[in-house]
Amino acid sequence: MKKLTILAAAFFFSVALVTAQDTKQNAKETAQQAKETTKAAGKKVGREADKAGDKVSTAAKNTKEDIKDGTNKTLNKADRKMKKAEKKMDNSK
Repeated sequence: MKKLTILAAAFFFSVALVTAQDTKQNAKETAQQAKETTKAAGKKVGREADKAGDKVSTAAKNTKEDIKDGTNKTLNKADRKMKKAEKKMDNSK
């Protein structure tokens, strides 16, 4: 009976040891997957930030061009009005 008890205790100890090692391996794999997921998320955030930066840069460039075009149109219009006014003054002399 004593041998049977010792044998049963050894069996349960072996099963517990194997289960503990499986749990440890599963924890390692889970940690590795979490690490990879975190890296991938970080890379995606970086890519999205780059895209957003490019869009802001493009928008700023377009705004600059729009302002430049608007200013040129306004200056041309003012120049035409001045020439017209000068003609009127010359004609009235």
